[in-house]
Amino acid sequence: EGCWGMSKWPMVRLGDVCEFVNGGTPSKKVQQFYSGTIPWITSADIVSDEVKNARCFITEEAINNSTTKLVKKGTILLVTRTGVGKVAITGMDLCFSQDITGVLPDISKLNKKYLAYFLKSNINYFVYLQRGATIQGITRNVVESLEITLSPLNIQKHIADTLDKTQEIINGHKKQLAELDNLIKAIFHEMFGDPITNERSWSLLQLNKLGELGRGVSKHRPRNAPELLGGIYPFIQTGDVANSDLYISEFTQTYNELGLSQSKMWHEGTLCITIAANIAKTAILGFDACFPDSVVGFCANENSNNIFIHYWFGFFQAILEAQAPESAQKNINLRILNELKVINPPPGPQTEFAEIVTKIEEQKTIVKQAITESQNLFNSLMSEYFD
Repeated sequence: EGCWGMSKWPMVRLGDVCEFVNGGTPSKKVQQFYSGTIPWITSADIVSDEVKNARCFITEEAINNSTTKLVKKGTILLVTRTGVGKVAITGMDLCFSQDITGVLPDISKLNKKYLAYFLKSNINYFVYLQRGATIQGITRNVVESLEITLSPLNIQKHIADTLDKTQEIINGHKKQLAELDNLIKAIFHEMFGDPITNERSWSLLQLNKLGELGRGVSKHRPRNAPELLGGIYPFIQTGDVANSDLYISEFTQTYNELGLSQSKMWHEGTLCITIAANIAKTAILGFDACFPDSVVGFCANENSNNIFIHYWFGFFQAILEAQAPESAQKNINLRILNELKVINPPPGPQTEFAEIVTKIEEQKTIVKQAITESQNLFNSLMSEYFD
């Protein structure tokens, strides 16, 4: 029961202490409905704890001719279809689609923030209970029948404030991380100018003159045949590269001896470049690993280094996306990569840049550790208060 003695307070059904507001979508066929000033959101607009922005604005007439309703600033929103379990509080008066349910607690009994955190703590339960052939959702009954601990309002407020403070700490660390990333980009700009316009008139060299490029290998079809997997050899895929920061530090799949025999092992320090799905995402191997032919390996020669090339690719992502031939899945081939023209400042400044990045990366590791610890604290508080 934790230090709050939560078990000594009564449990109540949400249906007995809350009212619920349905959403709706004004007809898309009537264009003038979407020419108003009243914010109207869908579950895709719920990206943080507070909704402050909308992509659509509707008229009074749209509200009168549909099932959407205008709710006040401070209303709790729970996504009950398409992204089930997301929770936010409105930062303005707004309307919403049928994927969202507005939750209005009896504030003489329930603190809004406390209720919002309680709903968040139930996301796995909601996801488990969602039903539907095409659109997955949960019924009103699922939400109404949830039981919440009705502790005194001052205790509810204390719980909400504690969770708020913990969340603020997490958000602060995430902001630090973003600032360190921006610092690296700023240093690149300061040292080398804009690599897209090449304002410093550096010599341009083809990527294949700056190092060795080669496609990954996985000859067997299908690529993820179970008989190839489950050994000791890390097997990296496009998603692992795209989801990494500068270094690839984890992997989800491994090859066994058979898997390795139809593939190729690349050394730690190789720059991985994706050429399918997520185009030209790059990251450096933190360990020896195999990867398929949707990833290209690059090892810089004495004219460059992999950290510099990684950040250069960061600028070229948009250009490559535009250049990539349209196919069922966007991809670029080895020839396009080989012929990419890269700015080539002297090796000295490139090495200096790589050393600065390495120091900043050490800072980022400390901040990431702090995020993990704060998140663990937040999770343990949530389970103490609500499980």
